[in-house]
Amino acid sequence: MRLVPLGAAIAPLLLAANPAHAGPDGWTPAWTASMWQATQAEQRVSLENATLRMQVRVAAAGSKVRIRLANDYGPAMRIGAATVRIAGGKPVRVTFDGQGEGKLRGGAPLVSDPVALPVKAFDLIDVSLYMPDKVEIDTVHGAGGAKTAISPAGDFTGRDFTPVSQSDPRPLLAEVDVLAPKPRPVIIAYGDSITDNTGCANDAVPVCRWGDVLGRRIAAAGMPHVVVTQAIGGNRVIEPGLGPSALARFDRDVLALPGVTHVVLLEGVNDIGNSGKERNGTRHAVVTPEDLKAGYRQLVQRAHAHGIKVIGMTILPYEGAGYHTPDGEALRIAINDWIRTSGTFDAVVDLEKVVADPANPKRLAAALQGGDNLHPNGAGETKMGEAIPLSLFR
Repeated sequence: MRLVPLGAAIAPLLLAANPAHAGPDGWTPAWTASMWQATQAEQRVSLENATLRMQVRVAAAGSKVRIRLANDYGPAMRIGAATVRIAGGKPVRVTFDGQGEGKLRGGAPLVSDPVALPVKAFDLIDVSLYMPDKVEIDTVHGAGGAKTAISPAGDFTGRDFTPVSQSDPRPLLAEVDVLAPKPRPVIIAYGDSITDNTGCANDAVPVCRWGDVLGRRIAAAGMPHVVVTQAIGGNRVIEPGLGPSALARFDRDVLALPGVTHVVLLEGVNDIGNSGKERNGTRHAVVTPEDLKAGYRQLVQRAHAHGIKVIGMTILPYEGAGYHTPDGEALRIAINDWIRTSGTFDAVVDLEKVVADPANPKRLAAALQGGDNLHPNGAGETKMGEAIPLSLFR
């Protein structure tokens, strides 16, 4: 791993560690998901008079929790009942504005009341939602490694059930906050499927998201920071892919969260790989080096306006992947050189060196990837998370 230091000329860009919008009340995002719109039938979650149960791992301890449901793309729907619990434990009833039932408005989120549920860092928790009406939910996040369970008919929020089906897309649940004596600084792992790794199971060994690896390292070091992931498989910096682009979702996924101090950015390979390609009858625009540079600069500028530092990571090797071309490889090399040397970012982690095959640096090392020459496996994700210097957050 090579860390690219900042020179004295760039030092004024280093920003205060505590952003101005950090809340005073001790609430900290402990788990997040970047939502996207299901456009195909198999991506939507359709049910009636049934309970959804979703399991997520919170990255911070607290005495209370609250959940945030998102309905960015769908019509209004009714939440008949909701509970949270430590996985396998006793359910605790969730209320919305003091009521056991909640109204999720079209295009708007719904935040619950605080729930007395003490949690430890990295606890698994279950979130259960009873949907009494017939709904077709299209605000989702890919989560094939932690499938959503769907109950038989009825409200099962307060009891166990044997699922009648499961959903790869996780519907509605966008955030779990925890309440501690004081707010915690938040680091966001921001990117595409290499950051999200939607096939990653909650109990995977080794840990198979680099952001989760980083979060555990930070906790072990006794640092106060919490790491959450805001990534979408297939995401691009400039154009929409599966979900809104990194530029389009930045306000929602980064700036709207309290306490964010750092964004660690790994994104751009999908812009490069899809440049000029035809997919499903649509030809994507050709992406130039200046296009990507402008996109990165916009993200950094918007982050800096909110007192947030941005750590850039070089784009990983991808020779042998389905959309690799010599022109794309040349663009990747040019962009990585710019990431290292432009001074745009507050710091740079040269991540491509961490996972590259020493015999052919254009490819991922065989032992660190899952076989498609694009996505690191659990060992690769672990190595990536271990390569990020904790000194960047001190």
